[in-house]
Amino acid sequence: MQVRPSLHTVRDDAFNPPVAGSADAARYSEWHHFNFNDEASEVYGLFNLALSGDVSQPPRARAGVSLVVCERGVGWHGTMNLYPLEECTVAAGSVDVAIGGNSVRLRRGRYQLAGALKDGSVAFHATYTPKACPMRLDHIGGVVSSFLSPSFDVEGTLILDGREIPLRGATGYHDHNWGTWDWGRDIGWDWGYLIEPPGSGRTKTRHPPLSIVFGQVTDATRVAARSDLVVLVWEGERWSRAFVGDAVSITTTGERRYGDVPRIPGVLALLAPDRPRIPERVDIRAADGDDVLEITLHVDAAMQFLIPHPATAGRTTIAELVGHYSVRGRLDGRAVAFEYVGFAELAG
Repeated sequence: MQVRPSLHTVRDDAFNPPVAGSADAARYSEWHHFNFNDEASEVYGLFNLALSGDVSQPPRARAGVSLVVCERGVGWHGTMNLYPLEECTVAAGSVDVAIGGNSVRLRRGRYQLAGALKDGSVAFHATYTPKACPMRLDHIGGVVSSFLSPSFDVEGTLILDGREIPLRGATGYHDHNWGTWDWGRDIGWDWGYLIEPPGSGRTKTRHPPLSIVFGQVTDATRVAARSDLVVLVWEGERWSRAFVGDAVSITTTGERRYGDVPRIPGVLALLAPDRPRIPERVDIRAADGDDVLEITLHVDAAMQFLIPHPATAGRTTIAELVGHYSVRGRLDGRAVAFEYVGFAELAG
């Protein structure tokens, strides 16, 4: 795995579909993924535009849009919509992707997002302004590459079942992933992010706020590792450090009740009767010399995506977890302590 700061967002975040006729074209997958977290309105969501399969042969490929929101005290809204490849456009060499009426565009350094489910139950329009240097991670586990930007200011509008919710002062996250693999056979992952809010102990003393991303690529069972564990840390705009390999551990404990975990899309849930395994808690520890971070996610809500292979019987499950992060530790001799409501994923 190669990790480096991205110095050219347009080039590094542009879509990378395979050349027509390439040997691995049928195993191609790629997506733009965005999260938003609005504590004021207590809504936490994700928006994802994805392509999979041999895009040079539309019957053997698919385009998908996921728009899902967790509303505290209410539950989950949204689903995944599939579209024929003819309704997808990708502008070469730029961050400009549209699937149906949904789009991700980079304009003057800001991401412009527009999304709406086919049934009109959820819609989303927002501007994402980056607050930290993006990173490029190539050949993670030999199967996937990623561009990630860990911290955004988010302004826009969310519509839930006809209710308009303004997003003001929300935070956000973005990654873009691509590679070749078989869903349900040779890829899984652990992933999460958290952003230090204003008013924490560090920011009160005028230290730049931290942004943290953790993860690992595994096989489809989530038992065999395909890459090192990694915890990436930013201080303000600047990427600060990486904890890698044996310096990091991720453990899960407990198990949430099956009945409160919706599965999307519902038709695939009927064909996949296996019980979701959703932890109550995720613990991440990163330690290198005197630098230590102890991160705990207490899971408040969860849902599960069921992702079919575009051309075979393979399937991957992606558990979306929303909960309270607690961060404690020391970096460069200074105490770290803050809370954040955010996302994590367990896929396999």
